[in-house]
Amino acid sequence: MRLPPLVGLPTDSTLQGHRRFAMAGGKYVRALLDAAVVTPVLLPSLQPPLAAGGWLAQWHGGRSAVVNPVHGQGIDAVADGLLAEAHADEGLVEAARSRGHCFVPGVPWHPVGRVTHNPFYHAVLHAFGQACRQRQRFQQDSA
Repeated sequence: MRLPPLVGLPTDSTLQGHRRFAMAGGKYVRALLDAAVVTPVLLPSLQPPLAAGGWLAQWHGGRSAVVNPVHGQGIDAVADGLLAEAHADEGLVEAARSRGHCFVPGVPWHPVGRVTHNPFYHAVLHAFGQACRQRQRFQQDSA
């Protein structure tokens, strides 16, 4: 008998009392089982430590943050002109930023996906909004 293929299903985490639980939408699990005929494997959220003094740590106000590991690529080392902001346990870069530009962060996870449920994602998108408003004011002042 041939087993159905395994498919990774990213999870988010939620705090229930003093315990953190992985969660995945039941409709996604059911769709994978019924329609796709695969076996879902729950992928845990990552909590990469954030670089002290880095943008992400400043925005979030903490030393680590929960991110969704739903990426199929990885960054082994950052290019010249970039600075790593967070690393996964296995050493892959989970966030980087430009050394010379006002607002150029790069992340292989998706902060827009759970922005209303994840304070860290909200902080990243809030910083983006602030950078947009600052840029707009600069352009208006320069005109």
